[in-house]
Amino acid sequence: MTTDGDAEAISGGTGRELPITEAQRGIWLAEHANAATTSTYLWGEYTDLAGDLDVGSLSAALWHVCHECEAINAAFTQDADGRPRQRVSPRSDWDFPVVDLGGAADPEHAALRRMRAALDRSLDLCADPLFGGEILRLAPARHLLFLWTHHIVLDGAGMTLVSQRIAEVYQRLSEGEPVPGSGWGSLRALSAEEAAYRNSPGFAADAQAWQTDLAGRPDFLSLAPHPAPAGASSLRLTTTLTEPEFTRLRAAADRAGQRWSRLIVAATAVFLHTMTGSRDIVLSLPVTGRLSELSKTVPSMSANVLPLRIAVPPSATIAGLAAQVTARIKQVQQRQRYRGERLRRDLGYPDDGRKFFGPVLNIQRFAYGLRFGTCTATVHNVQAPPSEDLSLVAYDRGDGGLRFDFDANPANHDRALLAHARDRFLHVLHQFIDSPPDTVLARIEPCTPAERARVLAAGTGAPAATSGGTAVAGFADRVRAAPGAFAVRSAATGERLTYRELDARADAVAALLAAAGRP
Repeated sequence: MTTDGDAEAISGGTGRELPITEAQRGIWLAEHANAATTSTYLWGEYTDLAGDLDVGSLSAALWHVCHECEAINAAFTQDADGRPRQRVSPRSDWDFPVVDLGGAADPEHAALRRMRAALDRSLDLCADPLFGGEILRLAPARHLLFLWTHHIVLDGAGMTLVSQRIAEVYQRLSEGEPVPGSGWGSLRALSAEEAAYRNSPGFAADAQAWQTDLAGRPDFLSLAPHPAPAGASSLRLTTTLTEPEFTRLRAAADRAGQRWSRLIVAATAVFLHTMTGSRDIVLSLPVTGRLSELSKTVPSMSANVLPLRIAVPPSATIAGLAAQVTARIKQVQQRQRYRGERLRRDLGYPDDGRKFFGPVLNIQRFAYGLRFGTCTATVHNVQAPPSEDLSLVAYDRGDGGLRFDFDANPANHDRALLAHARDRFLHVLHQFIDSPPDTVLARIEPCTPAERARVLAAGTGAPAATSGGTAVAGFADRVRAAPGAFAVRSAATGERLTYRELDARADAVAALLAAAGRP
């Protein structure tokens, strides 16, 4: 086992201060405003390695990569005015323990429990390591490489670069070959590039384009009766399209002339229309924030979340809506360097604890192409950040199926509402899969079979016993019992009213009628 000298030296500001990026500043402020005992920006993933693994080479590869990655060697401080700074200095204490879980009754369950516990804690950004992990041995021919990090140093694309580099170095070491340089760019160059963008005509053009694109936008579309800040965890329901179903989805997308991911976005827009009544849909779309060749080579935090606005006219076809989605996503990608935090301020979004623009839709592909000798390598996400409202994450892990995680903020959603949303989305998606691409959206059935059965059963059977009270009295009882619960939604605008708000509107109309001499 040899290397071409020591691990590549960290460059671009070793031991010197670097300005933090706008993306890092947003996370710093959000983390310091978080009163929870768990860091909402601590995340992790694991690579399931099945086969003959050289654990010594893997440990050496981890040590090597940690010593050449600037981002994970960053230490954060605050100046006298409370503004964050970062200093890149190589650490010498990198350690990735090998933990043998083979004696557990269920080694895989024990590993998942251990990984989740590692993420269920808070971090001091100024004192604690911001990257780490373990090699978990489940059996002689099965290991999990668990890596965790804080979003302030690495986003998903950054972690991909690190994972790919670990696999590359492992391959070289296990074969006794020299290790080439990483080819990574420096954080200093990335910071300079961001500063140049903020002072460029392109920045002003992007700002104006976003203002134009979002003029007259609807309010934050939510299934919940009121906004609430994200907590320490989310409600989650998970379902999976089987391999044959995923094959049919890809075939339906081919018939529409689009990628399968675009068909999912289009189905999500229709699903939200059926749930809110709005035909003007704004989703929150995670993007890499990486347009330049330099940014694509720097392990760092550059990820961004931006609004994706989609019109859902009833006369549009499935293929037409998917084409609109493709065009809209292209526009977002062209302007993805403009920070979502800044855009919310520009557009005057309320300071209601939410950071995004609507329900989050995130489609992730773990097709890293990792090679660890003869081992098969499959990447899995351990847990996503807590949802501030409603989030839908689709995972293509390259294992045949397509997994969907439906996450909701438990402060304003309950499990029944989340299950309703899941069932309605899947009902719409399956219609997109099974219908010809020229099917008009007006023919998409909004109600699931179970919902339709309940509607058709209403008014049938023996009369129900009643208390003899009036509808007005029943409404008043509901206002007193659950004033903040969702009551009605406007099909025209998507506006949602709680029972308290509906009662106030009714009182206002009654006062106007009385003033006009109407009984």
